[in-house]
Amino acid sequence: MEARSTHRHTGHGTERSRSIRALGLALAVTLALMLVEAVGGWVTGSLALLADAGHLLADVGALALGAAGSWLALRPATAQMSYGYRRAEILAAVTNGVALWAIAGAIVYEAIRRLEAPHHVLAPGMLAVAVVGLAGNLASTMLLAPTGGENLNARAAFIHVLADAGAAVGTIAASLVILATGWTGADTLVSFGIAALLVASSWPLIKEGLEILMEGTPRGISLAAVESAMRGVPGVVDVHDLHVWSLTAGVPALSGHVRIHDAAEGQRILVALCSRLHEQFGVNHTTLQLESEALDARWHAACESDGLYRVDGGAR
Repeated sequence: MEARSTHRHTGHGTERSRSIRALGLALAVTLALMLVEAVGGWVTGSLALLADAGHLLADVGALALGAAGSWLALRPATAQMSYGYRRAEILAAVTNGVALWAIAGAIVYEAIRRLEAPHHVLAPGMLAVAVVGLAGNLASTMLLAPTGGENLNARAAFIHVLADAGAAVGTIAASLVILATGWTGADTLVSFGIAALLVASSWPLIKEGLEILMEGTPRGISLAAVESAMRGVPGVVDVHDLHVWSLTAGVPALSGHVRIHDAAEGQRILVALCSRLHEQFGVNHTTLQLESEALDARWHAACESDGLYRVDGGAR
């Protein structure tokens, strides 16, 4: 007996629609800031401003790609794409993270060059542009804050603008040091800091995105705890071939085989299992195969593939 429990997630659709609007507004603000900082960095000779403009360029791509990924995630499922396009936003988030690493590498390369050959910096102009940048970053933060935890793309965008704000604060500090002491090395040191900030802020997003793409067990869910909860349902004898993964961030799915005492009790047990999985673990996409104890053991052997994880005994 096999049963599949699926639920339409209208709430997730509403959240993504809200995220798309916020991402669009933040994109407009970030694009304007990028142009201001790029021109300001060129005119003043500030690598920190140019580095932050490069970061903002990556953010423009990130916000655009994130909005496109969230939009695709709302597209309906088809016969060819039976799960829909939910993972488009995960692909967008991972791509954005990798792009930030490339920007960080370019910033470090230019900063090392400037350590060898100091560059003149117009500190007053650098300070003015950095203040404008900080104001714009704070505006973007306010736009994205309400959607910061809804999906991986929204969270990525929120972290990006927070990193931008931190970079702007560093640039302001560097300009003040140059104004007070004339030491232009402060500009280069802040550039190294911005590069480190890019790598540090993007790594958790890349890691989580790759875990989803590799169909890892969702964060916050223990496979052993799931199996224990399922075994605790009256009438369940055994649970095997259990898998929990994410369709996209925040949307877990589960499949497994459940051996029961009495096949006549199958529907009651199935309802109890689905209810427990929803209430304890937030799993709504559930596919369970119910099996009686009389099922031939050779069938189980045929279902087991080498290398899959077995909760009660490690990898098999």
